[in-house]
Amino acid sequence: MDSADAQLNPPSPSLGPAPIPLNTPACQATDLKGAVILKSIDTGHLFVTFGFAGVGECYLDGTPSVGLLDSSGQPISIRQRTVFYPPAQPGRTLVEAGPLPTFNTALQHGEAGVKIDWSTLPVSCPDAKPVVPVSIPAGGVMSMPIPPGPGAYLCEGLGVGAFEGPYVPVQPSPPPPLPAISMSVPSTGRVGVALPYLVTLTNDHPQPLDLIALCPTYEEELFADIAKGSPPLGGKHIYALNCGPVGSIPAGASVTFQMVFLVPADAAPGTYTLVFMLGYWNAMSSNSQATVTLN
Repeated sequence: MDSADAQLNPPSPSLGPAPIPLNTPACQATDLKGAVILKSIDTGHLFVTFGFAGVGECYLDGTPSVGLLDSSGQPISIRQRTVFYPPAQPGRTLVEAGPLPTFNTALQHGEAGVKIDWSTLPVSCPDAKPVVPVSIPAGGVMSMPIPPGPGAYLCEGLGVGAFEGPYVPVQPSPPPPLPAISMSVPSTGRVGVALPYLVTLTNDHPQPLDLIALCPTYEEELFADIAKGSPPLGGKHIYALNCGPVGSIPAGASVTFQMVFLVPADAAPGTYTLVFMLGYWNAMSSNSQATVTLN
């Protein structure tokens, strides 16, 4: 199989939602405590953000049902609509045990939030001073008061966003273990002529090796005297394996690649060591070598 130039930049830590541990349950209302953490007025709307912390570990996902009660505790009839400003980071959000979220403080790791809004424009609708019951998708209802502010003009509806959480640095997963390497190299070759050889990769680990998800890179070098640390001939040779046709290597299975080393035209005749190294990106951590005589 042929090879192509590699992308040699390893993934950097990026921002993303906090990983949800395996078997984490969906949050029930009894798993949560919440409070208003942000209130603002913009474009004729009042925006209120609720923050949630847990009494244990669970996750929130989706859009809750939200209702309004007036100051006497009576339900206010208002239709639910999409929030005016869509959530920036919606999705399954980890909630962990912690203190009640505080006002004017950004969501912390282990907290989730949801935003609502209503119109404050003086159209022909009665206003109110609501208390908000929030129905959690996994089950149960929470009730939280809203600080004093402009009331809702009901004919504009109640905007409700999806649960979202803070983005945190997410480290890339460690690369899988590399397969074992064996080589079949002709005993002789010619200066300035391509040297064909075979490399067999054997997955000697219990799990399949998915070469599509992460394709290793390889380096091939020719040394005149590797024991004495002579420099390699022909400069740098780092490439990506032709992983596409292979797909994955099952546990215990092998796959063989046809390789070609371009022997430099200025190499002196003599005995050399051909080294094939395998790694991820430009970190070569496994190798095999063979001796070849150039004429």
